Amino acid sequence: MSRFPGRVDRWLTVERPVTYWSFWAALLRLVPFLALLFVLVLLATSPTFALRSFAPLPFVFVAATFGYAVRAFDGVGALISALSAVVYGFLLALHGVGATLLRQPTPLLSVLAVLTFVALLAGFGSPTLHGQRGDAELESARQRWNE
Repeated sequence: MSRFPGRVDRWLTVERPVTYWSFWAALLRLVPFLALLFVLVLLATSPTFALRSFAPLPFVFVAATFGYAVRAFDGVGALISALSAVVYGFLLALHGVGATLLRQPTPLLSVLAVLTFVALLAGFGSPTLHGQRGDAELESARQRWNE
């Protein structure tokens, strides 16, 4: 049982050096946990409630990766994150889930909105969060962007 926290820590740790894609990979490692949570909510409530509750969750991932891409001056990453959000939002609107979410918000939607904001801030601060303190990385990213 003493190995369990170490395994969880390794599972949640972002590889170094942190890149846009390694940040995405670290976020996607959370999907099995979130899928289990979705199934539990589905079993405890209705399919409609579960879908309305979890539909905005991908925006949390996109916000975090967008924040990281902007922080790292990664134009391609920012574009990929922004396009992902637009396409996913379009799919929600196309199927009517987006309108339902706006007309009948769930309590989890409020939590996800806060998590999206926190994820955006965490994306901006991800190098600092992963032990790369200081402005040296920001300066080198700015120089690469200017070149």
